[in-house]
Amino acid sequence: MGRNNKQRRAANKRRKQRASRPPPRRPGGTGPSGGPRHERSGPDRQDGSHEASRVEELLRAAVAAWGHDLARFAELLDTLTDRLHPALDAAQATLAAVMPQLWSRGWTPAELVHVVSRQLTTAHVEVVAEQAVADGRARQRCGESLHPRWADQLEELEGAAASRLPLDTDRLRHLIEVLGFLSRLPVIPHAMPAPDQRGTRSAPATGHLDARMLGRVRALLAKAEATNFEEEAEAFTAKAQELIARHAIDEALLHGVDDVGEPSLRRILVDDPYADAKAHLIAQVAEVNRCRVVYSSGLGWITAFGYDHDLDAVELLATSLLAQATAAMVRQGPRRDGAGRSRTRSFRRSFLYGFGQRIGERLRRATEEQVAASGDDGRLLPVLAARDDRVEAAARDAFPELVQKTTSISNGSGWSAGRVAAEQANLEVGRRRLDASGVGA
Repeated sequence: MGRNNKQRRAANKRRKQRASRPPPRRPGGTGPSGGPRHERSGPDRQDGSHEASRVEELLRAAVAAWGHDLARFAELLDTLTDRLHPALDAAQATLAAVMPQLWSRGWTPAELVHVVSRQLTTAHVEVVAEQAVADGRARQRCGESLHPRWADQLEELEGAAASRLPLDTDRLRHLIEVLGFLSRLPVIPHAMPAPDQRGTRSAPATGHLDARMLGRVRALLAKAEATNFEEEAEAFTAKAQELIARHAIDEALLHGVDDVGEPSLRRILVDDPYADAKAHLIAQVAEVNRCRVVYSSGLGWITAFGYDHDLDAVELLATSLLAQATAAMVRQGPRRDGAGRSRTRSFRRSFLYGFGQRIGERLRRATEEQVAASGDDGRLLPVLAARDDRVEAAARDAFPELVQKTTSISNGSGWSAGRVAAEQANLEVGRRRLDASGVGA
């Protein structure tokens, strides 16, 4: 009996040693030649297959336990750590298989990284970005065509994916936690064709903002930014906004009520702090440009429904105006009440709400003036009304159970200061990404 116990302990030790290092690679997938070695290859392969199945079973259990049963998750993680290299391989392969499933469920690389960054850590972001970029590279090597905005997202993620994490127990834990998080993500509407859906959708009936018109807008705004005279700057920016509204009118007149086409949707990512106030500003810009928005606070983005040229304008204007609002807000400095307690957060949040409200009024006035000056002969308003109906229907179809939410302003001075700052804002249009992550609390 003693001898048998020693043999069992020695066998267990050998199995643990094998599990802690990568399995040997055999040419052609067959075992090495030779009499006695070849006779042992069958049982070895069976043991290896059983071990791989066991690792996959443990991995699935750990993913299911994450976020629900901390004790069970820790126990499973310890067990997988004892099989580190097979567990790493299994987790990485599972993540690679999960990515296409997420693409088919409406997600894009930038959106995955965004929600992970809100809930987890930088290390988790690196894991997701690395796999998303690897997925895109593999598709491009196979000659697969990606949507231009999809390719742009991958290019932006290159930096986040550049850091290669060491293959250690921390890497395993991050992989399993990412798998647990991603497994709980909901299905969302497609904002662009997924990689395997390229060419399966018909082109929209309306196009994007005209490049020549955008050049004129940028030239006007460059002059507005260069002058030191506020009245001159406002004249340049007002003219730029007029061009945008005029282009939308001209484009609408190319269509009849029966051929207005179908609207699209885009998601605009919104970062903390003050995400709700920033979303309010974007919503004001969208409404003026005949788009409808739904704010998903838990995911940290706005879903905007509209026609492509209008969505272009919303993204460009919102990016610029949010940057201007942020800069103006920071210039106001910290705030304290009479007892010396900080009121900075409430002031800044109210500031952004006031800025957004006033900007919406300015944009609406400029757009209405262009509609009035269009000399409409009865064609424009019916087309715009038909488009409005299509946009509303698209938003209802995607979000059939919308809940409207009211917001209270807790700092009157911040609201007033934001409206004053909006009076001096340039209606700048540029191609910068919507990102105000550098704003402090």
